[in-house]
Amino acid sequence: MRFYRSSADHHHDLALVEMPAPADAPEVSQWALQGGTGAVNHFAVCYPDAESWKQQLEYMQEQGVEFAIRGNHGMTRSAYVVDPDGNGVEILYEVARELWEGDVNAALNYFEVLPTSGPESLDDSAEYARFG
Repeated sequence: MRFYRSSADHHHDLALVEMPAPADAPEVSQWALQGGTGAVNHFAVCYPDAESWKQQLEYMQEQGVEFAIRGNHGMTRSAYVVDPDGNGVEILYEVARELWEGDVNAALNYFEVLPTSGPESLDDSAEYARFG
């Protein structure tokens, strides 16, 4: 098991456990945001601000990582990728709380689909939806 933390204030922010016999694992199905057969659809990695998030997306794109889905949630700006084992990973940053705290349900159900490739997939408009 490996533990990762972002500061000394936390025991860990992420813990990863290696599967004892990966060859015995069932075949991985194609990941999708909706549906799927796994117990966990995806996990998320939250960046502290828009700038560090965008730098990470640029780096991932330079390394040939494809974005499966890119979009604006009511509470976050997100990019979803699929890791080599077929797991969904959301790379996000949270928008200001005052934009969505007035209607959490509406913010949770909001999703604006954005391009997944090319320079336009890195665009991050400063125009945020407001809920409530």
